[in-house]
Amino acid sequence: MKDVIGIAWFKDELTYGKALAMFMDSKDMPASYDAWRAIVGRQCAEIKAAGNIALRVDIEPEAFADWCRVQGFKPDAVARTSFVNHVEIEYQKTGKGTIIE
Repeated sequence: MKDVIGIAWFKDELTYGKALAMFMDSKDMPASYDAWRAIVGRQCAEIKAAGNIALRVDIEPEAFADWCRVQGFKPDAVARTSFVNHVEIEYQKTGKGTIIE
């Protein structure tokens, strides 16, 4: 059985910039959207080369901030990982989600 591996995804440069402004650990993130895309591109290629499924997990800054508040998280890597894991589980239950081709 293929593993489903979620990737925190930012749809565009504006969304990435808003997310960085909100993240408490933004210094640990790639400085630019293009640098982030390059890293994610390599990760997706590795996931698919291993025969697994790369699942796009959209991070919309406002919705993510709301989710963090409800779940009791600070907007940081721990919260992003928890959110990605939540979406992975939902995908496994429902089959609904966006696969990165």
